[in-house]
Amino acid sequence: MTGRRVRLGPGAEFDLIRGFLADEGELGPEIRVGPGDDAAVLEGGWVVTTDLSVEDVHFRRDWITDAEIGYRAGAAAISDLAAMAATPVAVLVSVACPRAGGVDLVAVHAGLRRIAATVGADVIGGDTSRSPGPLFIDVTALGRAQRPILRDGAEPGDDVWVTGTLGASAAAVNTWLAGGTPPEALRSAYATPIPRVDEALCLVDREVVEAMIDLSDGLAGDLGHVAAASGVRIVIEAGRVPLAPAAEEAFGPEAALELALGGGEDYELAFVTDPGVVDPEYFDRRHGVRLTRVGRVEEGEGVWLEGEDGAIRPAGGGFDHWREGAD
Repeated sequence: MTGRRVRLGPGAEFDLIRGFLADEGELGPEIRVGPGDDAAVLEGGWVVTTDLSVEDVHFRRDWITDAEIGYRAGAAAISDLAAMAATPVAVLVSVACPRAGGVDLVAVHAGLRRIAATVGADVIGGDTSRSPGPLFIDVTALGRAQRPILRDGAEPGDDVWVTGTLGASAAAVNTWLAGGTPPEALRSAYATPIPRVDEALCLVDREVVEAMIDLSDGLAGDLGHVAAASGVRIVIEAGRVPLAPAAEEAFGPEAALELALGGGEDYELAFVTDPGVVDPEYFDRRHGVRLTRVGRVEEGEGVWLEGEDGAIRPAGGGFDHWREGAD
């Protein structure tokens, strides 16, 4: 039995990854799921992912503290485990920065330990190096899953749901870029996101999830991977997208919707399920987290946005490191 590869969605970043994988042969016998999903799955239910955070690309040190830099770097990797419905076990962290850069690496590591402990994981090693460039943090996260949830299980007729509210993290970034100071509701969404580990495990325990992904690149961009992997079209219903109130207040509903669709780094979950099987009230009572149906799965391809007038247009993509003008 050879391992599965999952088809990636559109975008320059993912075209590059497809180029990396073009000449690869069959996967080894101990690999159950290889490239293309939020994490790899190995024999025995081990789920492994890695996530790189780079100063002035993923964060700026005049925006958040060194401890928060470590926290959010760990949260990004652990969120990939949540997307696969894996229980976090351990993380490893590699850090590189200039000797004279003024970075408090002890604080960075403390922030990483904080988020790892929050989800019951241990920091078990890594590497440290001096670098002539900015601060780099690479986090590898390991978890276990009895039933890993992939991106390729969506079928026409399914519903699309999300946890929480969207757009707050991107609204914080846009506020900083405009020279302002984001309110605490936006700042905390960016600096200390909460990976939805318990929520993912609950959804799987109740057998309501067919496909799932975490929202790191925006709702439209990330659902593009689910649509591509599953060979379907996903329609997002604009009036149903749960916008973060602070993002709406800061930018207005139209701009907040665009931030939710393409801004990224909310680290909520989007999942696909059969109609009528989700109980939002139970979920809210248990986790204090809102569940919202935001769209539907149809035959076709791509991700589309349905306005409140019923008109449908392409939803656009999410954040893409390699698209022109992304720097």
